[in-house]
Amino acid sequence: MKDLCQYGNRPEDEWEILPWIPDPRPPFKIWVKPEQIAPFFLIPHHPYAISLLLKISDGFRTEEFCRLGLTGSSGDWERLVRGVIREFEENNSGVDLFHFDSDEDVFCVYSQYIDDLMLLSKMIRAACDNEKTMGMYLNMSEVAKA
Repeated sequence: MKDLCQYGNRPEDEWEILPWIPDPRPPFKIWVKPEQIAPFFLIPHHPYAISLLLKISDGFRTEEFCRLGLTGSSGDWERLVRGVIREFEENNSGVDLFHFDSDEDVFCVYSQYIDDLMLLSKMIRAACDNEKTMGMYLNMSEVAKA
């Protein structure tokens, strides 16, 4: 397992330059409260990006994934979140705003679009409150692949 700060963090020369953001980028404010997205948590990579992480070993929603025929692995979380991202992109401008950097120990989605990732984090957490909603997002992800 990598150090948690390494997930979603790229070398400085690999970040996209966003011309509408002043250089140097001012500090960004994390406005999502930890309790709103727990057990997910945010790691800032100032000045470039922010990551949303979940430790797979915590077993969050593993039973629900099992009932849906999955295991709750990082890959399953990526599949679920791809469905959430698809809905996010349909309701907001922009595509390819989010990227994954997961391994077997940690699920990670990250973005240079700070506010968008914080909104997405709340959508992901809300989706986890209902097994049917989780199933819907998992199916959306599969339809997107086809």
